[in-house]
Amino acid sequence: MKKKKKKEIRKIAASVAAVQSQVAFARFATALAAVGVGAMAVGALAIGSLAIKKMFLKTGQIDRLQINELEVGRLKVKELEVENRA
Repeated sequence: MKKKKKKEIRKIAASVAAVQSQVAFARFATALAAVGVGAMAVGALAIGSLAIKKMFLKTGQIDRLQINELEVGRLKVKELEVENRA
């Protein structure tokens, strides 16, 4: 009985650790995606600035910047429900 209980506790602890690592990875991936979008915005400003300088324009404005096939999403993590058997 005691061995079985210890085995169940180890199994539950392992599954909880796995879920925690998945959640940590999802948070990290979301942060990287946000950094990527920010870098893209800075790049758009730099492109606009270069265009203004190269064309010797005193004023300039970018009305619309279109980038095809950019996708920033969130990773979905399925939470593992573990019944507490006491």
